Amino acid sequence: ESSPQWVYRTGTDVLRLAAMGIHGTSVQQRDRRNREIFPHITFQSKLARSGKYRPEIDGLRAIAVLPVLFFHVRVAGFPGGFVGVDIFFVISGYLITSIIAKDVNLERFSYVSFYDRRIRRIFPALFGVVFFTVLAGTVFLAPTDFLAFGKSLVAMTFFVSNIFFQMKGGTDGYFGHTSDSEALLHTWSLSVEEQFYLFFPTALVLLTRWAKRRTIQYLWLAVISSFLVNLWATYYRPSSAFYVLIPRAWELLGGSLLALKAVPLLKRRISREFAGLAGLGLIAWAVCVFTREVPFPGWRALFPCLGAWLIIYAGENGPSFVRTILSFRPLVFIGVISYSLYLWHWPMFVFARYFSAGELSKVETAIAIILSVVMAFVSYEFIESPFRGGDSPITRRQIFSLGLAASVLSAAVGFIIYSHQGVPHRYNDSTRQLVVRNTERKGDYQDVCGNWRKEFRSMADIQFCNLGSPSSKKIMFWGDSHVQQLYPLIKGIYDDSGFRDHGVLFAVSTGCPPTEHLNRSGFHCDSFARLAMARAEEEDVDTVFMGFTTAWSIETEWPCPSVEGRCVGNISREEMIQRFFQELSQHIRRLKIRGKRVIVSLPFPFFDKSIPDLEVRNAVFGRFGLAGVATELTLPTVRDQVAS
Repeated sequence: ESSPQWVYRTGTDVLRLAAMGIHGTSVQQRDRRNREIFPHITFQSKLARSGKYRPEIDGLRAIAVLPVLFFHVRVAGFPGGFVGVDIFFVISGYLITSIIAKDVNLERFSYVSFYDRRIRRIFPALFGVVFFTVLAGTVFLAPTDFLAFGKSLVAMTFFVSNIFFQMKGGTDGYFGHTSDSEALLHTWSLSVEEQFYLFFPTALVLLTRWAKRRTIQYLWLAVISSFLVNLWATYYRPSSAFYVLIPRAWELLGGSLLALKAVPLLKRRISREFAGLAGLGLIAWAVCVFTREVPFPGWRALFPCLGAWLIIYAGENGPSFVRTILSFRPLVFIGVISYSLYLWHWPMFVFARYFSAGELSKVETAIAIILSVVMAFVSYEFIESPFRGGDSPITRRQIFSLGLAASVLSAAVGFIIYSHQGVPHRYNDSTRQLVVRNTERKGDYQDVCGNWRKEFRSMADIQFCNLGSPSSKKIMFWGDSHVQQLYPLIKGIYDDSGFRDHGVLFAVSTGCPPTEHLNRSGFHCDSFARLAMARAEEEDVDTVFMGFTTAWSIETEWPCPSVEGRCVGNISREEMIQRFFQELSQHIRRLKIRGKRVIVSLPFPFFDKSIPDLEVRNAVFGRFGLAGVATELTLPTVRDQVAS
């Protein structure tokens, strides 16, 4: 790739040249013909002009960004795609440290020059996406969501969005359901990087000047310390472990150690082959095996980080098979636009879900992905590229002025949205009332009794909700989150003395049908059902209300037969439904033998769209003939089986 005959071209360029029938022409002839046809499009990486350019690192960027994209749109096979961000951290630490170390060694390091490069790299594409999200948010987001967006916009402007989302996310963190509506959620990783580069250059300069011989040792100490903090925080402060700089710094510092040649180069080809293949395997393992349910980052983050580290390391001193694979031009093309693609894909998906008022269909998902790639390419060519490279017409004074102006404007817009409470006056009175009413409907679910993915060894592990005197007879509500949604209603009735001499007991396990021998991955449905049945059989319970959704009956991954919390095989959907009803019948008979009154609710209906979101969407877009409808997904046969 360092040969003067090698010129980087994107996959688009390759297809275009083939379509033109250009064969056997020189690179110079092709370049001239390209300029004549596409005078304003470079199709090039800015770094490709350098003799030290390593296209496999752009290929590694593609390996990082594509799993993130597929994870966010829930493409099967990428349950751990979120580890792509960890790969980016390693790449960033390696590349930026290489630049800083080179300038420090040549005694020409300048903070002004360093931050000039950072602004050129980060700001143009970022604020291009911000402009889009502000416009789209004005159209799509209800006042409460737009208010939250305004806050996140201010946090993003000051590169503290990781702290903002860490504080807002609570125990659910990055993988919580509320995160799906945060159009700027993905900027948390930019904040981590920029916080790192606020301190790291100074630390490296001081170490180089005052402890040059021990620089590597101090950096190793920092890596180990950060990693140990990460291990502790993952289990005791999981949200902080995910979002905060200190538990994440070891990933960036790992790349820094590689840039500073902390380990000897691999001189033998077989060593490079082994390192590259091992790195690729570690990344593939993390992407394909990890899920959002596993504690992360913790020790598991070693897999993608070490994988990226080994791939970069293997390419340091000569060719290898993995280096050749990652230099595949379509991969390099994705890597070149990876920053813009990372910025564009998430808000594109967020607003697509808003417009759909629910999860995207396969066609809608494909359209969102294509639009993200197109916008990323346009962003790279027409927004990023003019600001980067030695031939950029934008001077240093101009870049700092533009960066400051964009930051001030972004913060001002965020403060305006915040101070005006989400700007509800965007709508007329009737639309505003409908939006407010349906927004309140979305917030009426009170998760006060739910047990979410907890392990149950004894009755004491279950969080019950009790209303009334402990000595009174009780009505026990047993089921999943759809039973939990009844709590505000039942509590209201109880407060109005609607139950007279009876108390109320809620036994809820979110996501779990009431069966003792069926379980779901990451849940403990079987042990919960066993203990809930034992509670229902106690003397103070005289009535048991059982309710559940049957959403699991149409999911791609349905419950499995289990023994002591472990799956013991796979069964078909039809057999799973049959087993569920057999166990439900056994529960009813068992309770009736004990003299209990049993009430079984028909399955709670569920739809392919959020009804409140759909009402808001139709209020905004219905006047343009874009009203949508919701389809109930409850299987009629399942409803009939419950009724019988």
